[in-house]
Amino acid sequence: MRSKRILLGITGGIAAYKIPALVRLLIKNGYEVRCVMSPNSSDFVSPVVLSVLTNHEVLCDLISSKKTWNNHVELAEWSDLFVIAPLTANTLAKMASGICDNLLLSIYFSMKGKTLVAPAMDLDMYKHPTVLRNLKTIQNDGVKVLPAEFGELASGLIGQGRMPEPETIFEEIIRQDSFTNNGRLSNKRVLITAGPTYENIDPVRFIGNYSTGKMGYALAHVLLKEGAKVTLISGPSSLEIKHENLQRIDVVSAEEMNEVVQKNWLNQDLGIFAAAVADYRPKN
Repeated sequence: MRSKRILLGITGGIAAYKIPALVRLLIKNGYEVRCVMSPNSSDFVSPVVLSVLTNHEVLCDLISSKKTWNNHVELAEWSDLFVIAPLTANTLAKMASGICDNLLLSIYFSMKGKTLVAPAMDLDMYKHPTVLRNLKTIQNDGVKVLPAEFGELASGLIGQGRMPEPETIFEEIIRQDSFTNNGRLSNKRVLITAGPTYENIDPVRFIGNYSTGKMGYALAHVLLKEGAKVTLISGPSSLEIKHENLQRIDVVSAEEMNEVVQKNWLNQDLGIFAAAVADYRPKN
């Protein structure tokens, strides 16, 4: 089985500096990645960096420096998923109105597969009626929109407009149906325990350990990618994971974890116990 092919489209927003982290995350998880950039995006992220990470030439123009034609139709057919991140208001407007004036947009209008976009702009731009209307238009055209997140923006303002973090975009990529329907574990039910347990001494103190839950959550990512339906029983952890085939159940103590495992166990095909259960709990 060949690896899934991701075509990353990068437009001219400050959030483009996060894209190398997304590229590394995808490649580490077995995806083949190529990048195409809008004319202004190289002001925010270096094509050389992306070329080194992907081991492919980064394309910016319909005609390359070698005076050859970059076939946008071929690139569209090559990719299983076209991810545009960050998506600026300018490129969004062109997608919604049919303007095709660069290589990235030529690929978008040639795509037969899915397109996923992650908008990023200042909060007043993101709330503008025109932008909201354009987002609705491309959604109606079949584009999956990953909403901008709330937080501190490059302007210094705080509000909705941040591009989702690379980990969030990656989670959305593996959530797409074409990446889970035919996995090796399609329709298998897997129970995973993860993270520590906290055993309360009193309302302030507890016995616990330094487990982060990374092992169990990483296993859940891989299993979801392979099509499994996952029940993740997690002790206290700051990690986040979302997927339509995931049921996450949060617990605190070892007794709680055991109770939830026993309640769900008979419905599973496989169990992976990666939790770092506390070694002791107070007698009283």
